[in-house]
This record gives sequence, C-alpha cells and structure tokens, in this order.
Amino acid sequence: MHNINELIDNVRHNEEIARKFFEIERCILSIGRCDQFVSTLTKEVQKQFNVPYVWVNLINEAPLSHLIESLEKMPDLRDRVLFTRRRSMIDIIKSSNKTVLVNTNLSRCWEIIPAVYRDIISSVAISPLTIDGELVGLFCQADSDSTRYDATTKDTFLLDQLAIKISICLSNVTAREKLEYLATRDPLTGLLNRRQLELMLDREFARSKMQERDLTVVFIDCDAFKSINDTLGHNCGDEVLEYIAKRLLKYVHKQGLAFRFAGDEFVFVMPGKSYEQAILIAESIQEYLQSNPLRYKSNLVPITISYGGASVSSDRPSNYKHLLKIADERLYDYKNNRKRLVPTKVFKFLNRLR
Repeated sequence: MHNINELIDNVRHNEEIARKFFEIERCILSIGRCDQFVSTLTKEVQKQFNVPYVWVNLINEAPLSHLIESLEKMPDLRDRVLFTRRRSMIDIIKSSNKTVLVNTNLSRCWEIIPAVYRDIISSVAISPLTIDGELVGLFCQADSDSTRYDATTKDTFLLDQLAIKISICLSNVTAREKLEYLATRDPLTGLLNRRQLELMLDREFARSKMQERDLTVVFIDCDAFKSINDTLGHNCGDEVLEYIAKRLLKYVHKQGLAFRFAGDEFVFVMPGKSYEQAILIAESIQEYLQSNPLRYKSNLVPITISYGGASVSSDRPSNYKHLLKIADERLYDYKNNRKRLVPTKVFKFLNRLR
C-alpha cells in the first residue's frame, strides 16, 4: 500500500511539473519580439519553479548581432540578458548539447554570469540554446543554494526539454526580428533607413507641436567622398561610411536616432533638444574624425565632414519635410563656405596616392 501511495504521489508531482512547463510554453509561444520573449521567459521560470536568478546569454555575433542594440537599451532586461562570445560559451559547455550543472569553481563561468549575481549564487544550471544546430546562447538558472544544481544528485532531462522548447521559440522570434531589422535598416551601416527617418519625423513633428517642445535634425556628409572612392576603391568608401556611422551612433544613441539618408549623407534626429545642443554633437563628431583617420590597409585615410541643422523652435518649419529641407540647405551652405579649406587635407593625401 505504501508503494502505491508513493507512486501516486510521484505521478501527481510529475503532473504538476508538466503543468508548469506547459504554462511556460503557453506564455512564450506566441511572442513576436525578442525583448518580450526574454522578459516573459525569465519571469515565468522564476514564478513557476521558484528560481531566484534567471537570465539568457546570447552570442554577440551573427545570426543574433542585430538584437544587441534593441535588447541592451531595455533597462528591465539589464540582468536578464547578456551578450557573450560564442567561444566563451563553448569553453563552459564543451561540445555538449545537454544542460551543465555547476556548483563548484563558479569563477570559470564568470563571463556568462551577470556581474550583480557573481557573489550571490552558489550553483547554476546552464542549458545550451541552438538555431539550426548551431549554438547561439545559453539559458541559465541559478540559486544561492549550492545543492540545487548539483551534478552528482540532479538529473537534467527536464531542463534539456525546456531548452529545446526555448530554442524553437527563440528561432521563431529572431527570424521575425531579423526580417523587421532588414526592412528598417541600411544594410551597410546598420543605421535606420530613410523610410524610417520619414516615419519617425512625421510622428515626432506632430508631438513637438502638441507638446511645445523642440525637435532638431542635423545632416552630415563626408567631404571628398567621391574622390576617396575613385582613388582607393569602393571597399574603402564603404569602410569610410561604416566608420562615420559608428561614431554617429556613439554620440547620438542615448539622445536621439541616427539614419543613413542616401549615399554619403547621414541624418540624426534629437527630440527635445535645441539646435545648439545638436550642433555641439556634430562638432564633436567632426573633431573626432579629424583627429582619428581611418586605417585602411597600409594607409591612414583622413576623413572630414560637413553638417547643417534645423530645429522646430528656431526655424518654425511648416512640416517635417520643410524641417529637413532647411537642414539640408544649411549643410550645403556650410560645405560651400569651407570648400577651399578643410577638404584640402583629404585631397593632398589622395594626390600622393595617384
């Protein structure tokens, strides 16, 4: 009789675990955005299984590199998602496709553990996540109790099953986000494209008028870009554009958005910022590029830019297209007024190569 009761208790216990797994699956299967996926997954696992610390570790390279910008901007995910080198993940799980339990020498796992947890946790379960058979991340659960994830006493079958389901959902979510990313981004620089600029400006211009707050746009273009292309080739030209785009993102990303407009022209938009504030950023980008030429093969390629801006408060445009037009005209006024001075450095360099 005792054995029958024990069997019934085990069945009920397994049914309860299965129900919890089903609840997690139900919550994550229909999610289409990666930030919502990570947030929901980690919170559900914490709730259903009373796990204190849960996070997702993703590779910081293809095919997930397009997720870094959006996920790192989410304050709620700061301790729930990390981006790490694939090599570091492989060093920990080796070639295994099974969950790894660690409760000793956790320092060897530091790179995949959020810094805030490193002095708290005493055991961790690390489950590999794959897309098309390739390792793309780790799903991690941890506890301050060193016995919770003890490889000598615990079986990983259910954790492995959960990791498979998470991998399937992650594959679906990243595929959707990749399509959205490709539709909204310039393929060379990764900046938002012109269509996104127009959609964003249309929305922000209306908001600026309604809330009586400023909105500033600044055009930037690369001096002597055609000559760089003609002399050093289009590969160098592409690297110049990528170099400018990275610097633009670094200076703008916390205060506004950056776009590739066309060719060697870029635009950044700063809602709530004045014309003077935006021009200071353009000047900072200009100074950096002048002081830090691009290293291309054996050459140090000097890069100079021109810029022009406009704002709702100072220029009173009738619509967002008018705002862009004013900024574009100021860019060309600026370029023409300094044509004989600044690009000379670039032309002298190119003439030495001809």
